[in-house]
Amino acid sequence: MKKLILSFIIGFLLLLIFVLAMAPARIVLPWFTQGLPQLSLNQPSGSIWNASLDSISFQGKSIHNVSAQTGFWSLLLGNIHSDIQIDDQDLFLDGNVQLNSKQVSIKNTDYELEAGTILDWVRLPISELSGRFAGEIRELELAPNEIKKLEASGVWQRAVVGYPNSVLELGDIHFTIQRNDNGRALLTITENPGMLDLKGTLEVGFDKQYQLNLSTQTDLPENIKQWLTQLGRVENNRVIVKWNGRLP
Repeated sequence: MKKLILSFIIGFLLLLIFVLAMAPARIVLPWFTQGLPQLSLNQPSGSIWNASLDSISFQGKSIHNVSAQTGFWSLLLGNIHSDIQIDDQDLFLDGNVQLNSKQVSIKNTDYELEAGTILDWVRLPISELSGRFAGEIRELELAPNEIKKLEASGVWQRAVVGYPNSVLELGDIHFTIQRNDNGRALLTITENPGMLDLKGTLEVGFDKQYQLNLSTQTDLPENIKQWLTQLGRVENNRVIVKWNGRLP
C-alpha cells in the first residue's frame, strides 16, 4: 500500500513537472499578476522557464523587449523567481525579480534610464532633460498601492536641463533612493560637483503626488541665477526651489 501511494505521488509530481515545463507563458504568466492591476504582461511567448514579453505596462507606461529565465522550485510555491533582462530603447535592467499574485520584489539589479523619459511622468517647468541614469536597485518590494521596501542608488551622468532659450549643464549628480517613514519613495542628492552645487530631495508615492525640494549656490552666472530665482527664492546664500505636483 505504501509503495502504491509513493508511486502515485512520484507519478503525480512527474506529470506536474511535465505540464509546467510545457506550459505556454501566455497562459501561465497572467495568473501571477491578477492581484496587481497596475501591472500588465503583454504578448508573452516561449515557455514559463524561458519567457519573452513584447512589453510590460505599469500605470499606462510600457517597457519593451523583456526576457526572463525562471527557477522551478519557486514556481511550485506560487512564485515566479527569475533572472530578468530588459533592453528597451530608454531602459536597461539586468537582475533578479520575484513575482506572485500579491507583490513584486526586485533585488541586486543594475539599471540604466534615459533622463528624457522623466518628462513623460513628471510635469516640470523645463523644456528638456538629457543624460542617463545608471545605478543599482539593492532591494525593491511593491504590493498593491504600497512600497514595502526600497533601497537603491545611482548617478545622473552628464545631466543637462533645458529652460527657455538656453540649457544648463549640471555635471554628474549622485543620489540614493529609499522608502521613508511615510511609505513613500525618497530620492536624495548626495553629491553634485558641478556649477550649481545642487542639493535636495524628490518624494513620490502611489498617490502620484510628488514634492521636489532643491537648492543651489548663489554664485552663478546672472542669466542662470535669474531663471532659478523666478522659480524659487534666495535664503541663507542658497537659491531654494520647491515644486509640488501630480504624476500623469
